[in-house]
Amino acid sequence: MLSFSFANKDSYKDYGIFIAKRPIIPSPKRRVSYVPIPGRDSSIKFDEETYEDITVLVECTLKSRENLTDKIDEIKGWLFSSGESNLIFSYQANKRYIAQVVNAIDFKPIYKSVGAFPLVFNCKPFKYEVSNQVITIVKTDSIINNMGTLESSPIITVYGSGNIELFINDTLIKLKGINNSIIINSDIEDCYNEALDNLNFKMEGNFPKLKIGENKISWVGSVSKIVLLPNWRWL
Repeated sequence: MLSFSFANKDSYKDYGIFIAKRPIIPSPKRRVSYVPIPGRDSSIKFDEETYEDITVLVECTLKSRENLTDKIDEIKGWLFSSGESNLIFSYQANKRYIAQVVNAIDFKPIYKSVGAFPLVFNCKPFKYEVSNQVITIVKTDSIINNMGTLESSPIITVYGSGNIELFINDTLIKLKGINNSIIINSDIEDCYNEALDNLNFKMEGNFPKLKIGENKISWVGSVSKIVLLPNWRWL
């Protein structure tokens, strides 16, 4: 039986909802534009190297011994109040989407205890690893392996002091006047500490990405450890 988890609730175990048929998951559209140039063959391509959101239709069936009208009210409360949350399908329980319900729920009674309704999720373009386990690095020139099919935007916490040169492969990030730790968040492109104080002025360089396959992490300076949340992702 197919089901889904959304906002830490299981559709079948918590609400009696199962998926009538496996949903079609579209591939995200890459943002590429083409500009024709008068007097020139072909066009100039501008590739933003980014992707559009995707829309996923999930056809749901509800079985409940409770009053169906009351049950659907409870389900609406769960789905609409959750906002943007993790969406995990039972047939791929190790991957998650970041999704939000965007349609009105049109409930159709079938029998006394059975009903059906569609759900439309707007999803960010990538799938992410559910576990997303933290990696702790205590030795310079360490290698970590990107298991995804895309480069990832990690969250890197550097524990150390003073001026530090951090290398992610060939990318150099200069950190100035570090006092205990600094968090480099490539997902939102922001630098801060554990108290969430803005530390962008202490960083020089581009926010690092982790390429597919092996990535070398090294540094120069006083670093006791690096804690890295990898955010592996897939199309």
